[in-house]
Amino acid sequence: MDMYIKRTNSELIEILYQQSLLTFESQLSLRDEIQKRDIQIDFSPLEISISNKLTQIKNLEYLKDFGFIAENSAEGIRVTRTKKAMVNDITAIILGVIVFLIGVYGCINLVFTFINGDELDVFSLAYKFAIAGCIFIGIGFFSGLKRIFDYTGFELTNFNGLITLKKRFDIKLDEIKANASEIAIETDEDKLFLKLGDLAIFTSNADNLVQTLTLKELAKKLKGA
Repeated sequence: MDMYIKRTNSELIEILYQQSLLTFESQLSLRDEIQKRDIQIDFSPLEISISNKLTQIKNLEYLKDFGFIAENSAEGIRVTRTKKAMVNDITAIILGVIVFLIGVYGCINLVFTFINGDELDVFSLAYKFAIAGCIFIGIGFFSGLKRIFDYTGFELTNFNGLITLKKRFDIKLDEIKANASEIAIETDEDKLFLKLGDLAIFTSNADNLVQTLTLKELAKKLKGA
């Protein structure tokens, strides 16, 4: 069901004035509903916004949301990990270690509280449990470690019709060469996969239209279409 189908014309016009704050999906739905009702209003700013996003998608500018950047040359296309993404991953690991250690301290402190039979009020006990719970938050930050391991030295190219993928699927950095026809997009529940044969290169949120269109555009360019 269209998200704007129950809105009145005046409500749609009010939303139109704030269209720059909408997601891409919402902008498309708003434009379609205005056109369907034939509301006489200038919605060119909305059209321009949609057009600009489609251009950015075509130019693979939203690859940065995945932590990658695409460079075009006379030979073809080259995709690498951005330096900003690597810095963010390293920062996440450092923060994760700090928060994890705080959680470890909190767990030890909580154990000794019960061993010593210290009397605590509800708020003090809740505080100690919260500090101990930091250990789980810290573990969550360690996902950056996996990304650094997986994508250090990462490179994906299509030079003169030959696909080359450099990625760590095990301990060492593997280099795989394949035909462009082996590039594919697959969906599994809420995840979208860019694959080379049976190998997943990276994933995105299948419910995010911008990410979905970006991966499909990348797949098209890697195939040389």
